[in-house]
Amino acid sequence: MATTPNAMWMDSGGYTTRITLPADPGQRTTVIRAITSSSGMEAVALGSRFTMWVDEAGGMLGSRRRPDNDLATRLAHHYDVTGKIRGPVVITGPGLALLTEEGLDDVEYDLNANAFWGAP
Repeated sequence: MATTPNAMWMDSGGYTTRITLPADPGQRTTVIRAITSSSGMEAVALGSRFTMWVDEAGGMLGSRRRPDNDLATRLAHHYDVTGKIRGPVVITGPGLALLTEEGLDDVEYDLNANAFWGAP
């Protein structure tokens, strides 16, 4: 099993960390759903290089709304994606492709640049 980080996880508070997703795409989907606490996922394209995986229920967790994810929202807006992102997210390459070291560095660069922008 791979142990080299190949994706990025971000919680609603803006904490981000590199994670290792399984090589098998089916297992990858299961893990993304588990770590975002989502019964279903929606792929949000961030340009042509990245995909942000969000809860497809529009930020609902049972009968309550998930907290806003301001950093993920800023990142999405940077890529001309409108709307508000709620709850934790996972960022991969295009679709379910795994990120390379360079891709992870680029996501972190974009996150750091967006961390200090005004409110989404």
